[in-house]
Amino acid sequence: MKKLFLTGLAILLPVVVTIIVIGFIVNILTAPFLGVVEGILIHYDLLDHKFLFFSGKQVLLLSSKILILLGLVASTLLIGFVARFFFVHYLFRFGDYLIHKIPLINKIYKATQDVVHTLFNKEKTSFSQVVLVPFPHSNSYCIGLITSNLATTGLHKDEFISVFVPGTPNPTMGFVLLFKQDQMINVDMGVDDAFKFIVSCGVIFSGFTKEKPLS
Repeated sequence: MKKLFLTGLAILLPVVVTIIVIGFIVNILTAPFLGVVEGILIHYDLLDHKFLFFSGKQVLLLSSKILILLGLVASTLLIGFVARFFFVHYLFRFGDYLIHKIPLINKIYKATQDVVHTLFNKEKTSFSQVVLVPFPHSNSYCIGLITSNLATTGLHKDEFISVFVPGTPNPTMGFVLLFKQDQMINVDMGVDDAFKFIVSCGVIFSGFTKEKPLS
């Protein structure tokens, strides 16, 4: 009998202590707001009716505490989100401000920043087509990105197409070259896939096939 009693006590005691501690914490958190919430529920005749074996007063008390806890959780999450968002945003802005104040570095940073914003700005179509171009010599090909169609020059009677040939693994650096249409091979690779191929030094390759020349 003694062993059975001790076994039952060992099982129930942690549960009882846990309930007491949780109830104590809930009472502390809800006490400052309990009168206001209960007053609102009573005024609108909400949740103060008998339910099952709970009296109307007990239902009102439990409902008020649950609503207060939900409100506290929502308020805490909102405050955390706002604080984190503005704090991180402030840190980025402050870091950007400091870099812009450093001589020489600010010029490199600003130029790179402008190029990156241009490359990844979804509101602009920076590159219309991925192509293969003969570079740095006629026996090898590089991935290029058409930046403008049919750029004309007075040095040659043919029309030229402006192509940006990005560097590896830093695609913000590269060359802007002019090619004739028959010098380029049009492929069905997407611009995003081309950047992945370049940044990964050729490790990430989605494959492509030859397409018809641009009209």
